Amino acid sequence: ADSTSRWAEALREISGRLEEMPAEESFPAYLPSRLAGFYERAGFTETLSGAEGSVTVIGAVSPQGGDFSEPVTQNTQRFVRCFWALDRSLAYARHFPSINWNSSYSEYYNDMIPWYEENFGKDFNDLRRRVMGLLHEESKLMEIVKLIGSDILPDDQKLVIETAKVFRQGFLQQNAFHKSDTYMTPRNQMAMLRIILHLYDEAHELVSKNIPLRQLTETGIFAVLGKMKFDLGEGDPPEKFMTLVDEAVASVRKSNE
Repeated sequence: ADSTSRWAEALREISGRLEEMPAEESFPAYLPSRLAGFYERAGFTETLSGAEGSVTVIGAVSPQGGDFSEPVTQNTQRFVRCFWALDRSLAYARHFPSINWNSSYSEYYNDMIPWYEENFGKDFNDLRRRVMGLLHEESKLMEIVKLIGSDILPDDQKLVIETAKVFRQGFLQQNAFHKSDTYMTPRNQMAMLRIILHLYDEAHELVSKNIPLRQLTETGIFAVLGKMKFDLGEGDPPEKFMTLVDEAVASVRKSNE
């Protein structure tokens, strides 16, 4: 089967033919135990010879109509600690990988924090927390924008949307066929996070002083950072973009003196 959903549907069909007592949505009552038996094959072990190894299971669930409340999806989430929610709207917008950052989660993250801090930097957890906060806030603001437009929003909320857009297009979106976007070193990934958040902090300070956000966006710095990953992949140093942010902010400050 191409997914556990199709396998579960076959299980439902067989159960019906055997005239077994159905449970929710006519799936057999033993569906959870069968799913658990599949995913519990994954894990880390030491063999009889003393060698160490692991088995990783990545299952695909295809709920009808994208309904995550149906039994197969719900029971799968009971037994796995990581969930990637593929988003149809992201795929239609040609945003790949089409993984919804608000719905997806990993319960392994806390176990991995020491590794991330060792390999990515001590500030990784703080940067991740701030970025996720901005993306969640943008998701809420976009619901308002769909109803009344973005013009009515105050500049501090417009800044959240602009910054989150840079994260979505310049960091999360990936082109596997572009030589500079297929792979990026941890050093450059961390540099991108620091640079984009530095822009947000500087822009937030300008907005707090009643300087219009429009003046900063007109410098083109948000668009530059949105394409930063390609330049970093070509060998440009991260310091170059930090300098560009400082220059753009300085020019706006100077024009408002």
